Amino acid sequence: MSSTATPSRTAAPVSARRAQTRERLMAAATTVFAERGVNGASVEEVCETAGFTRGAFYSNFADKDELVLALIQADVAAQYAAAASALEEAECALGTSTVATVVASTLERFDAFGATTREGVLAQRELLLHAARVPALHGPYRDFLATSSAQLRTLLADALERVGLEFTLPVDLAVEMLLATHARVQNQALFDEGVDTTAMQAVVLAITRPRPDGRAGAGMGGGPATRSA
Repeated sequence: MSSTATPSRTAAPVSARRAQTRERLMAAATTVFAERGVNGASVEEVCETAGFTRGAFYSNFADKDELVLALIQADVAAQYAAAASALEEAECALGTSTVATVVASTLERFDAFGATTREGVLAQRELLLHAARVPALHGPYRDFLATSSAQLRTLLADALERVGLEFTLPVDLAVEMLLATHARVQNQALFDEGVDTTAMQAVVLAITRPRPDGRAGAGMGGGPATRSA
């Protein structure tokens, strides 16, 4: 009995350390890729930034392409958590903020929209360009985009229902308009320290209207949404 219990107790810390090592390597890669690009960055630079050896890298990733894929997949996972957090904040904020502010804030918290720091935008662009250059990554990146779009449609539908609004045009077209608007916000982040989100709020107001029943969804107090800025 004791001989089988001991390995199970010692295995967990090793797994936790490996997960932490992987996370640090991925965080370091984000920084290095933003500075030098995926092709310009070496495995050694990623390891040095993370404070690990090449052995630690290759025990977690076969090569840089696998690291890039892991970063893309991590974005998808982070979006689920960001979406849930954003909706919780929307519920709390509706009583003291306008609908435009609440919905725009919800979108900004969603990780597909959330990369608005210079480093974050540069790293995101580098992952896109590298995936475009490497045929083996085309399929996984398409899957990432499809998953992101599906999550975003679900998030928007839920968020708008909670604040008593609906789109005035098909949801797919609305999502494309919001993505295009945010792409401009991201481009601004590459050159300016501050990010102006008023354009996103204006687009939200322009393509939404109060629901016919005039009520917010469950959990939002049941009152009509206020659209004023």
